[in-house]
Amino acid sequence: MKKHPIWAYLITSLLLIVTIIIAMFVGSSGFSLTTGVHSLFSGQPATVANTILTIRLPRIVAALISGAMLSVAGAFFQSALRNPIADPSILGISAGADLFMLLGGILLPTFFLTKLIFALIGGLIAFIILIVFQNKVNPYHLVLIGIAINAVLVSLKQIFTPITGSSSAALLSTITWSSTVILLILGIVGLMVALLVSPLANYLKIGDQQLQTLGLAVSKIKTGLLLLGVCLTCFVTANVGILPFLGIIIPHLSRTLVGNDYRQVIPFASIVGALLMLITDTIGRTVVMPSEIPAAALLTIIGGPYLIYILTRKGVHHEN
Repeated sequence: MKKHPIWAYLITSLLLIVTIIIAMFVGSSGFSLTTGVHSLFSGQPATVANTILTIRLPRIVAALISGAMLSVAGAFFQSALRNPIADPSILGISAGADLFMLLGGILLPTFFLTKLIFALIGGLIAFIILIVFQNKVNPYHLVLIGIAINAVLVSLKQIFTPITGSSSAALLSTITWSSTVILLILGIVGLMVALLVSPLANYLKIGDQQLQTLGLAVSKIKTGLLLLGVCLTCFVTANVGILPFLGIIIPHLSRTLVGNDYRQVIPFASIVGALLMLITDTIGRTVVMPSEIPAAALLTIIGGPYLIYILTRKGVHHEN
Protein backbone atom coordinates (compact mmCIF):
# COMPACT_ATOMS: atom_id res chain seq x y z
CA MET A 1 0.00 0.00 0.00
CA LYS A 2 1.33 3.43 -0.95
CA LYS A 3 2.12 5.62 2.03
CA HIS A 4 1.11 9.28 2.21
CA PRO A 5 3.05 10.71 5.18
CA ILE A 6 2.11 14.34 4.51
CA TRP A 7 -1.62 13.61 4.50
CA ALA A 8 -1.23 11.36 7.54
CA TYR A 9 0.54 14.14 9.47
CA LEU A 10 -1.99 16.76 8.35
CA ILE A 11 -5.10 14.77 9.23
CA THR A 12 -3.82 13.58 12.61
CA SER A 13 -2.63 17.08 13.52
CA LEU A 14 -6.05 18.55 12.70
CA LEU A 15 -7.76 15.81 14.70
CA LEU A 16 -5.43 16.55 17.60
CA ILE A 17 -6.32 20.26 17.59
CA VAL A 18 -10.05 19.50 17.47
CA THR A 19 -9.73 16.96 20.30
CA ILE A 20 -7.82 19.44 22.49
CA ILE A 21 -10.59 22.03 22.03
CA ILE A 22 -13.29 19.47 22.84
CA ALA A 23 -11.38 18.25 25.90
CA MET A 24 -11.06 21.80 27.24
CA PHE A 25 -14.76 22.59 27.09
CA VAL A 26 -16.51 19.25 27.68
CA GLY A 27 -16.95 17.86 31.18
CA SER A 28 -19.08 17.55 34.28
CA SER A 29 -19.02 21.28 35.10
CA GLY A 30 -21.83 21.88 32.62
CA PHE A 31 -20.86 25.23 31.06
CA SER A 32 -21.32 25.93 27.35
CA LEU A 33 -18.59 26.39 24.76
CA THR A 34 -19.40 30.10 24.53
CA THR A 35 -19.13 30.54 28.29
CA GLY A 36 -15.87 28.63 28.36
CA VAL A 37 -14.25 30.69 25.61
CA HIS A 38 -15.47 33.94 27.19
CA SER A 39 -14.07 32.95 30.58
CA LEU A 40 -10.62 32.28 29.13
CA PHE A 41 -10.36 35.80 27.75
CA SER A 42 -12.19 37.71 30.48
CA GLY A 43 -11.59 35.57 33.55
CA GLN A 44 -15.32 35.61 34.25
CA PRO A 45 -16.98 33.62 35.57
CA ALA A 46 -13.95 32.79 37.68
CA THR A 47 -15.13 29.27 38.48
CA VAL A 48 -15.26 28.37 34.78
CA ALA A 49 -11.82 29.83 34.06
CA ASN A 50 -10.43 28.03 37.10
CA THR A 51 -11.92 24.72 35.97
CA ILE A 52 -10.35 25.02 32.53
CA LEU A 53 -6.95 26.38 33.54
CA THR A 54 -6.24 24.49 36.76
CA ILE A 55 -8.11 21.21 36.29
CA ARG A 56 -8.64 20.42 32.63
CA LEU A 57 -5.59 21.99 31.01
CA PRO A 58 -2.92 20.21 33.11
CA ARG A 59 -4.78 16.96 32.55
CA ILE A 60 -4.89 17.57 28.79
CA VAL A 61 -1.18 18.39 28.65
CA ALA A 62 -0.31 15.33 30.76
CA ALA A 63 -2.43 13.07 28.55
CA LEU A 64 -0.80 14.43 25.39
CA ILE A 65 2.80 14.09 26.55
CA SER A 66 2.16 10.69 28.18
CA GLY A 67 0.63 9.30 25.00
CA ALA A 68 3.54 10.56 22.93
CA MET A 69 6.18 9.18 25.31
CA LEU A 70 4.64 5.71 25.63
CA SER A 71 4.14 5.40 21.89
CA VAL A 72 7.77 6.25 21.19
CA ALA A 73 8.90 3.87 23.93
CA GLY A 74 6.89 1.09 22.31
CA ALA A 75 8.36 1.86 18.89
CA PHE A 76 11.91 1.55 20.22
CA PHE A 77 11.11 -1.67 22.08
CA GLN A 78 9.65 -3.19 18.92
CA SER A 79 12.68 -2.13 16.90
CA ALA A 80 15.31 -3.30 19.38
CA LEU A 81 13.59 -6.58 20.26
CA ARG A 82 12.48 -7.13 16.65
CA ASN A 83 9.00 -7.99 17.77
CA PRO A 84 5.83 -6.12 16.66
CA ILE A 85 4.06 -6.74 19.97
CA ALA A 86 6.83 -5.65 22.33
CA ASP A 87 5.53 -2.96 24.69
CA PRO A 88 7.01 -1.79 28.02
CA SER A 89 3.56 -1.90 29.61
CA ILE A 90 3.21 -5.66 29.08
CA LEU A 91 6.88 -6.58 29.53
CA GLY A 92 7.04 -5.59 33.18
CA ILE A 93 8.67 -2.16 32.87
CA SER A 94 5.58 -0.22 33.94
CA ALA A 95 4.72 -2.77 36.61
CA GLY A 96 8.25 -2.64 38.00
CA ALA A 97 8.10 1.14 38.19
CA ASP A 98 4.69 1.01 39.86
CA LEU A 99 5.77 -1.59 42.43
CA PHE A 100 8.92 0.25 43.44
CA MET A 101 7.04 3.53 43.82
CA LEU A 102 4.86 1.73 46.35
CA LEU A 103 7.84 0.22 48.18
CA GLY A 104 9.72 3.52 48.02
CA GLY A 105 6.85 5.24 49.79
CA ILE A 106 7.58 3.06 52.82
CA LEU A 107 11.20 4.19 53.01
CA LEU A 108 10.97 7.86 52.12
CA PRO A 109 8.33 10.59 52.06
CA THR A 110 6.30 10.58 48.87
CA PHE A 111 7.72 13.54 46.98
CA PHE A 112 7.74 13.66 43.21
CA LEU A 113 11.51 13.23 42.98
CA THR A 114 11.51 10.14 45.18
CA LYS A 115 8.61 8.66 43.19
CA LEU A 116 10.52 9.27 39.98
CA ILE A 117 13.74 7.73 41.32
CA PHE A 118 12.00 4.61 42.62
CA ALA A 119 10.01 4.30 39.40
CA LEU A 120 13.27 4.35 37.42
CA ILE A 121 14.84 1.78 39.75
CA GLY A 122 11.85 -0.54 39.40
CA GLY A 123 11.69 -0.17 35.64
CA LEU A 124 15.42 -0.77 35.27
CA ILE A 125 15.30 -3.90 37.44
CA ALA A 126 12.48 -5.32 35.32
CA PHE A 127 14.47 -4.39 32.20
CA ILE A 128 17.63 -6.11 33.47
CA ILE A 129 15.67 -9.29 34.23
CA LEU A 130 14.26 -9.21 30.71
CA ILE A 131 17.65 -8.60 29.08
CA VAL A 132 19.16 -11.59 30.90
CA PHE A 133 16.95 -13.79 28.73
CA GLN A 134 17.38 -11.82 25.50
CA ASN A 135 20.12 -13.98 23.98
CA LYS A 136 18.69 -17.25 25.29
CA VAL A 137 15.31 -17.25 23.55
CA ASN A 138 13.77 -16.01 20.31
CA PRO A 139 11.95 -12.63 20.21
CA TYR A 140 8.49 -14.11 20.66
CA HIS A 141 9.48 -16.23 23.65
CA LEU A 142 11.15 -13.14 25.12
CA VAL A 143 7.81 -11.32 25.02
CA LEU A 144 6.17 -14.26 26.82
CA ILE A 145 8.87 -14.07 29.49
CA GLY A 146 8.21 -10.33 29.78
CA ILE A 147 4.50 -10.98 30.22
CA ALA A 148 5.32 -13.46 33.00
CA ILE A 149 7.60 -10.90 34.68
CA ASN A 150 4.80 -8.35 34.41
CA ALA A 151 2.31 -10.73 36.03
CA VAL A 152 4.65 -11.41 38.96
CA LEU A 153 5.31 -7.71 39.55
CA VAL A 154 1.60 -6.84 39.40
CA SER A 155 0.86 -9.61 41.90
CA LEU A 156 3.60 -8.37 44.22
CA LYS A 157 2.05 -4.92 44.20
CA GLN A 158 -1.33 -6.42 45.07
CA ILE A 159 0.31 -8.22 48.00
CA PHE A 160 2.20 -5.18 49.31
CA THR A 161 -0.59 -2.63 48.89
CA PRO A 162 -2.71 -3.82 51.87
CA ILE A 163 0.41 -4.53 53.92
CA THR A 164 1.75 -1.00 53.49
CA GLY A 165 -1.68 0.60 53.76
CA SER A 166 -0.80 2.88 50.86
CA SER A 167 -0.97 2.92 47.11
CA SER A 168 1.41 4.14 44.44
CA ALA A 169 -1.50 4.82 42.12
CA ALA A 170 -0.99 7.89 39.96
CA LEU A 171 -3.89 8.97 37.79
CA LEU A 172 -4.62 11.61 35.20
CA SER A 173 -7.65 12.62 37.26
CA THR A 174 -5.44 13.73 40.15
CA ILE A 175 -2.59 15.37 38.25
CA THR A 176 -1.59 18.94 39.10
CA TRP A 177 0.28 21.62 37.20
CA SER A 178 3.46 20.99 39.21
CA SER A 179 3.58 17.34 38.18
CA THR A 180 2.50 18.16 34.64
CA VAL A 181 5.27 20.71 34.14
CA ILE A 182 7.94 18.26 35.29
CA LEU A 183 6.48 15.52 33.09
CA LEU A 184 6.36 17.95 30.17
CA ILE A 185 10.02 18.90 30.60
CA LEU A 186 11.10 15.26 30.88
CA GLY A 187 8.90 14.37 27.93
CA ILE A 188 10.21 17.12 25.66
CA VAL A 189 13.82 16.21 26.44
CA GLY A 190 13.12 12.50 25.98
CA LEU A 191 11.25 12.97 22.71
CA MET A 192 13.99 15.25 21.34
CA VAL A 193 16.56 12.56 22.12
CA ALA A 194 14.26 10.01 20.47
CA LEU A 195 14.13 12.06 17.29
CA LEU A 196 17.91 12.38 17.25
CA VAL A 197 18.53 8.64 17.65
CA SER A 198 15.63 7.47 15.46
CA PRO A 199 17.95 6.76 12.47
CA LEU A 200 19.68 4.12 14.61
CA ALA A 201 16.45 2.14 14.77
CA ASN A 202 16.58 1.83 10.98
CA TYR A 203 19.90 -0.01 11.21
CA LEU A 204 18.26 -2.73 13.29
CA LYS A 205 16.16 -3.77 10.31
CA ILE A 206 19.40 -5.23 8.94
CA GLY A 207 20.67 -8.54 10.29
CA ASP A 208 23.11 -8.52 13.21
CA GLN A 209 25.92 -10.07 11.17
CA GLN A 210 25.57 -7.45 8.43
CA LEU A 211 25.61 -4.69 11.03
CA GLN A 212 28.77 -6.08 12.57
CA THR A 213 30.32 -6.24 9.10
CA LEU A 214 29.54 -2.54 8.74
CA GLY A 215 31.33 -1.90 12.03
CA LEU A 216 28.19 -1.01 14.00
CA ALA A 217 27.88 -2.01 17.66
CA VAL A 218 24.56 -3.85 17.53
CA SER A 219 24.25 -4.50 21.25
CA LYS A 220 24.98 -0.87 22.12
CA ILE A 221 22.34 0.40 19.69
CA LYS A 222 19.73 -2.02 21.03
CA THR A 223 20.55 -1.30 24.66
CA GLY A 224 20.53 2.45 24.10
CA LEU A 225 17.12 2.43 22.42
CA LEU A 226 15.69 0.12 25.08
CA LEU A 227 17.02 2.26 27.93
CA LEU A 228 15.46 5.35 26.37
CA GLY A 229 12.18 3.46 26.15
CA VAL A 230 12.49 2.41 29.80
CA CYS A 231 13.09 6.00 30.93
CA LEU A 232 10.14 7.36 28.96
CA THR A 233 7.90 4.65 30.37
CA CYS A 234 9.01 5.19 33.97
CA PHE A 235 8.55 8.96 33.72
CA VAL A 236 4.94 8.43 32.62
CA THR A 237 4.22 5.73 35.20
CA ALA A 238 5.50 7.96 38.01
CA ASN A 239 3.02 10.67 37.01
CA VAL A 240 -0.11 9.03 35.61
CA GLY A 241 0.22 5.32 36.32
CA ILE A 242 0.23 2.34 33.97
CA LEU A 243 -1.31 3.00 30.55
CA PRO A 244 -1.30 -0.29 28.62
CA PHE A 245 -1.21 -1.08 24.90
CA LEU A 246 -0.31 2.39 23.58
CA GLY A 247 3.16 1.02 22.88
CA ILE A 248 1.66 -1.74 20.74
CA ILE A 249 -1.15 0.05 18.94
CA ILE A 250 0.54 3.29 17.93
CA PRO A 251 3.89 2.05 16.50
CA HIS A 252 2.05 -0.56 14.43
CA LEU A 253 -0.46 1.99 13.18
CA SER A 254 2.32 4.47 12.45
CA ARG A 255 4.28 2.01 10.33
CA THR A 256 1.08 1.23 8.44
CA LEU A 257 0.45 4.90 7.65
CA VAL A 258 3.91 6.40 7.11
CA GLY A 259 6.14 3.41 6.40
CA ASN A 260 8.98 1.69 8.24
CA ASP A 261 11.47 4.56 8.30
CA TYR A 262 11.86 5.41 11.98
CA ARG A 263 12.70 9.01 11.10
CA GLN A 264 9.01 9.17 10.15
CA VAL A 265 7.64 6.62 12.61
CA ILE A 266 8.89 8.35 15.77
CA PRO A 267 7.43 11.85 15.19
CA PHE A 268 4.21 10.43 13.76
CA ALA A 269 3.82 8.00 16.67
CA SER A 270 4.21 10.95 19.04
CA ILE A 271 1.28 12.76 17.44
CA VAL A 272 -1.01 9.74 17.12
CA GLY A 273 -0.15 8.53 20.62
CA ALA A 274 -0.99 11.94 22.06
CA LEU A 275 -4.26 11.94 20.09
CA LEU A 276 -5.38 8.47 21.21
CA MET A 277 -4.44 9.14 24.83
CA LEU A 278 -6.42 12.38 24.92
CA ILE A 279 -9.43 10.80 23.20
CA THR A 280 -9.58 7.92 25.67
CA ASP A 281 -9.14 10.20 28.68
CA THR A 282 -11.81 12.62 27.44
CA ILE A 283 -14.27 9.80 26.78
CA GLY A 284 -13.47 8.26 30.16
CA ARG A 285 -14.24 11.42 32.11
CA THR A 286 -17.39 12.39 30.19
CA VAL A 287 -19.29 9.25 29.22
CA VAL A 288 -20.52 8.43 32.75
CA MET A 289 -20.39 11.88 34.37
CA PRO A 290 -19.86 12.69 37.18
CA SER A 291 -18.03 9.36 37.57
CA GLU A 292 -15.05 8.43 35.42
CA ILE A 293 -13.79 5.42 33.52
CA PRO A 294 -9.99 5.13 33.86
CA ALA A 295 -8.13 5.72 30.62
CA ALA A 296 -6.20 2.50 31.25
CA ALA A 297 -9.45 0.51 31.10
CA LEU A 298 -10.45 2.06 27.79
CA LEU A 299 -6.97 1.51 26.36
CA THR A 300 -7.20 -2.15 27.33
CA ILE A 301 -10.60 -2.47 25.62
CA ILE A 302 -9.07 -0.99 22.46
CA GLY A 303 -5.66 -2.63 22.73
CA GLY A 304 -6.76 -6.18 23.50
CA PRO A 305 -8.67 -6.72 20.24
CA TYR A 306 -5.97 -4.85 18.32
CA LEU A 307 -3.32 -7.19 19.70
CA ILE A 308 -5.44 -10.19 18.67
CA TYR A 309 -5.71 -8.67 15.19
CA ILE A 310 -1.93 -8.29 14.92
CA LEU A 311 -1.35 -11.87 16.07
CA THR A 312 -3.99 -13.52 13.89
CA ARG A 313 -3.94 -11.57 10.65
CA LYS A 314 -2.86 -13.52 7.62
CA GLY A 315 0.86 -13.52 7.01
CA VAL A 316 1.75 -11.76 10.24
CA HIS A 317 5.43 -10.92 10.30
CA HIS A 318 7.86 -8.56 11.87
CA GLU A 319 7.46 -5.16 10.24
CA ASN A 320 10.23 -3.15 11.80
